[in-house]
Amino acid sequence: MLRRDLGEFGSPAARPVRARPGWGVLSAIAPTFCVDTPAAEFALTYDDGPDPAHTPALLDLLAERGVRATFFVLADAAQAHPELLRRIVAEGHELALHGRDHGRLTRLPARQAVAEIAVARATVERLSGTTVRFFRPPYGAHTPAMLLGWRRLGLDVVIWSGWAADWQDDPAAVIADRAAAAVHPGGILLLHDTRADPDTLGPGERMPAFDRAEATALLLDRLSGWRPSTVGDLLARHPRVRAVIRELWT
Repeated sequence: MLRRDLGEFGSPAARPVRARPGWGVLSAIAPTFCVDTPAAEFALTYDDGPDPAHTPALLDLLAERGVRATFFVLADAAQAHPELLRRIVAEGHELALHGRDHGRLTRLPARQAVAEIAVARATVERLSGTTVRFFRPPYGAHTPAMLLGWRRLGLDVVIWSGWAADWQDDPAAVIADRAAAAVHPGGILLLHDTRADPDTLGPGERMPAFDRAEATALLLDRLSGWRPSTVGDLLARHPRVRAVIRELWT
């Protein structure tokens, strides 16, 4: 199913999901943003780690709550903290790829972007001892040529349908409120272990200092009755919703 009306990522589009006309070949390789289900369930995902300041507490919290999540990791961070990478896998979470670093891949020629991700995937698989299936490009940025190249590598490109803007320095309760407001049945929620692009901070901005485990705990409290799961679990049980969003082609 292909959609172009996903709405703002902080405020989900109306349901039920309505199918849209496809775009030929592009509709078959377009990224997945969510799944089509009326059930109160969503995928809980984290980008930019592993990070020693936040990932251990997040893993402790998820273990305490009996929740599994998908961690989209950076290969450079994985090399720096392989013990955290292995812990993610050992505790039953889903390991996915977010890139080598947090550089915007659309600044590269498509062939170079595909090759860089192939190397990053091999690094993460070697360090973790597990196969990586899902890939989320930094900022969600991609081009159709990159999508085709990543598909040929056997990677399944997954973006998100809701976010909490947790790259901002706000209290954990504010982050949790934004995250809860962005969740919808079948949604894929974007959260972060850390902010891996401090070089992009604007004037007056600072690195987030809130407790990310606390934010997740508050989110799960607010979503009592919902079922959080991994991307793979969600896709195994429901039809995926793909979308073409031109704004992500830059």
